[in-house]
Amino acid sequence: MTRVLVVAYFFPPKGGAGTQRFAKFCKYLPEFGFEPVVLGAGADVKDKSAPYDDPTLLGDARVHVERVDRPERSTLRQRLARRLRLYIDEDEWAAAAAERAVAMAHAQKPEAVITTLSPYAGYRIGMRLKRELGLPWILDLRDPWALDGWRNYRTWFHARFDLAHMKRALRHADFVIANVPEAARAYVAMGVPEGRVVTIPNGYDEDDFAGTPASILPDDGRFRLVHMGTFHAVNDQPGVTHNRLFRWRHRQIEPLGRTGYYLLSAMSLLKQKSLATYRRLAVHLFGNVDATHREVIDWLGVNDGLTMHGYVSHQDSIAGLASADAVFVPLHGLPVGQRALVVPGKLYEALASERFVLGALPPGDGADLVRHLGAGTIVPATDAPSLCRALENLLERHARGERPAGCPRARLQAFTRRALTSLLAQLLRSAIDRRPTANIEDPWQAIGLRGSRTPVLSMPGASGSSASRSSS
Repeated sequence: MTRVLVVAYFFPPKGGAGTQRFAKFCKYLPEFGFEPVVLGAGADVKDKSAPYDDPTLLGDARVHVERVDRPERSTLRQRLARRLRLYIDEDEWAAAAAERAVAMAHAQKPEAVITTLSPYAGYRIGMRLKRELGLPWILDLRDPWALDGWRNYRTWFHARFDLAHMKRALRHADFVIANVPEAARAYVAMGVPEGRVVTIPNGYDEDDFAGTPASILPDDGRFRLVHMGTFHAVNDQPGVTHNRLFRWRHRQIEPLGRTGYYLLSAMSLLKQKSLATYRRLAVHLFGNVDATHREVIDWLGVNDGLTMHGYVSHQDSIAGLASADAVFVPLHGLPVGQRALVVPGKLYEALASERFVLGALPPGDGADLVRHLGAGTIVPATDAPSLCRALENLLERHARGERPAGCPRARLQAFTRRALTSLLAQLLRSAIDRRPTANIEDPWQAIGLRGSRTPVLSMPGASGSSASRSSS
């Protein structure tokens, strides 16, 4: 069994979307001849989007995990950097974790190291182990870091500072894992050789869908639309963002798409259009819903159509999907002509639930996937009237006794956690064998999705302008 060190700040029992990716990789890596040992954050670290622990994420897997708490005291350099806001996420934790990682490498004798980001300062741990111990280093980017339009900066200078660190990480890593094909193209546009970038997305675990989960939603005859995940704060105006003196992005987005604003607005439009149709709709929200939604819900008068369940375990979220008539999957909007560099992680489990997917998504790999599989309907990410019409259509079909079909799970085999782990195992073998490139087919290619793409805009600092996605 070949040992590999995984630096994963978020790891079970911590819950949340950022935890699931490497929890599932670590569950299945032993099947492919790799023994993961994990370095994660201590119990003092909390994720506001997933404030509760979820020990169900690892299942029965047994993984050696060591944890590092955030230091209580910062160095003078760190305090100065914070005052000037010239720091990367969790600088202090990464500095302390790097010391533990070196000790773990000496004790555990791994043959490679993987750093999964965010927090982005974690890249320094992989770079140090490569420099000091000669370990091959794989950089896993769950989100596209500085190219993430959700990630905004105080000034242009701060934006360039973060981008410089991203470029440094991309330059020094032996291999870079992109979460979606569009992000992979963006990294290549930044100068990473194509053979060093591999696309391994999030996916779904077949074990989670084994058997028929018990329904956790009442069957009162209404059409049950379920949303899984976080709804961020409703604190932006509708429309595309613009850079200004004290707020800068490498790529502009429409942030309200990542909130419940457009779903709530569509519900309100439906209520005004036909109260009888509206009353056949029951919307269930699972996950953290920012408190700013309360005012919007009251203002739009849609309290009677909503149930907020709060943060639930991953097992309960799967049961919630199984109880749905349709699953709502949103994302931020983009300016005309651009494609998203991310796919919502919740989309893969929504597809695996075999329920109809109602996606409020911009052009990108996620929208392509839903359309290619015939798994649902896609409306523009930030278009309440279009979303209202889609809801109305679903409710009319429901009234006729029709149940809109999703995608058969058998068509999603390339997106199972086991299949995705096999891709990671291939990449690890390439890194350990010191091969300069890895030719690994991504799941979109595996299911025959090779259509033409709108090119990603030139990357900042490459030979042109910008591109991006998200971070809280």
